[in-house]
Amino acid sequence: MVLQDQVVFVTGASRGFGEAATLELVQRGHRVVATMRSPDRDGPGLLAAAGAQADRIAVTSCDVTDSASVDAAVAFGIETYGGVDAVFNNAGYGLYGPVEELQDAEVLRQLDTNVVGQIRVVRAVAPGMRDRGSGKIINVSSLAGRISGPMLGLYAASKHAVEAMSEALRLEIAGAGVEVTILEPGMYTSDWQTGSLDVTQVVREGTSRMQAIVEETLDAFRARAKTRPGSRAVAVAVADIVELEQPLPVRWPVGEDTQQMLALRASVSDAQWEETMKQSDGYRGVFVRAVEQAR
Repeated sequence: MVLQDQVVFVTGASRGFGEAATLELVQRGHRVVATMRSPDRDGPGLLAAAGAQADRIAVTSCDVTDSASVDAAVAFGIETYGGVDAVFNNAGYGLYGPVEELQDAEVLRQLDTNVVGQIRVVRAVAPGMRDRGSGKIINVSSLAGRISGPMLGLYAASKHAVEAMSEALRLEIAGAGVEVTILEPGMYTSDWQTGSLDVTQVVREGTSRMQAIVEETLDAFRARAKTRPGSRAVAVAVADIVELEQPLPVRWPVGEDTQQMLALRASVSDAQWEETMKQSDGYRGVFVRAVEQAR
């Protein structure tokens, strides 16, 4: 049994997982409040891609780093469709570079977008869900929300925070009939690895102590991303969660890489895991060249 004709509030709907989820949801007969920072620029493309289902999408502006913007977008969704049944809390971005060289401003921006942004959305939609006694909140984490690695330390920290926040929220709001699940995608070919992936200030300036290593691993990261499946697998997972008439699990991993990495991490000690990481193709150069530079 599935839930039909749900109203789903999607953040970051202009590209990547948000766009793919919006299109999948409307194809299945749901309605979507598709939010994005630049609706005049990106909205027409989304509606065109939806084709005959475009009338099931209401596009509006939303910047998750601005509480007033989030509140206005949720109010728009409620006014347009009468309420919000589910949320795909998707907006976010990655930051690539060494932890030791992070600037305060970029740390705060990453956390403000990826963590506080999700909390702002939750704060805006939760009262209506509580009043109705039902609702689903899908908070987007990542494989990086369970496993951290070189050059993505701050991004992983933000997703670890999403995991912790979501676990607490799930318990706090369950009594009101509202469910929370943590979506954990692995690596997919999407805007995340290209236009939305940021690099740290020192890397942009070419002054990082690990400049050559960062550039080498970033190139390898993006090359690997190009070999991965597109965003539709994540979109299907989102639609399945929206439609599921069974209690949602705490976590919803997506992708064989996520499944394999989580199983491997659970099977070894911290010391064994570090050795595995040091010998992996993706990171071997980081450790070897870092040692060479330290000599």
